[in-house]
Amino acid sequence: MQLLLDTHVLLWALLEPQKLSPILRNALEDSDNTLMVSAASAWEIATKWRLGKLPHARAVVENYAMALHRLAAVELPISGAVARQAGLWQVPHRDPFDRLLAAQASSDDLLLASTDPAFAQFEGVRTLA
Repeated sequence: MQLLLDTHVLLWALLEPQKLSPILRNALEDSDNTLMVSAASAWEIATKWRLGKLPHARAVVENYAMALHRLAAVELPISGAVARQAGLWQVPHRDPFDRLLAAQASSDDLLLASTDPAFAQFEGVRTLA
């Protein structure tokens, strides 16, 4: 299974694993699964840390590549086609980070590991909570 981690799932896995549901924990620990992290998550974490909204994420910001390595996660770049899809998607959800994650999940047929119900607005995006 190929899983795209929502930013909060990435942070929980790294900093607060007790917040992960048993389903998510098992999926993240299963070595047969490929864990992917969007470049949008790096942007989101750094932005929210800089703004003081994620003060506990300093270690992740300062050692992002090592954090992904610890999870055996692969970074997923954002293509122009995906960025375009995120911007054009006719849904009311305005969060640019979520829009990019939804577009990546849809474009690459990835299962999005997220507990955020907002992703139900995006047609074709499958989630694992």
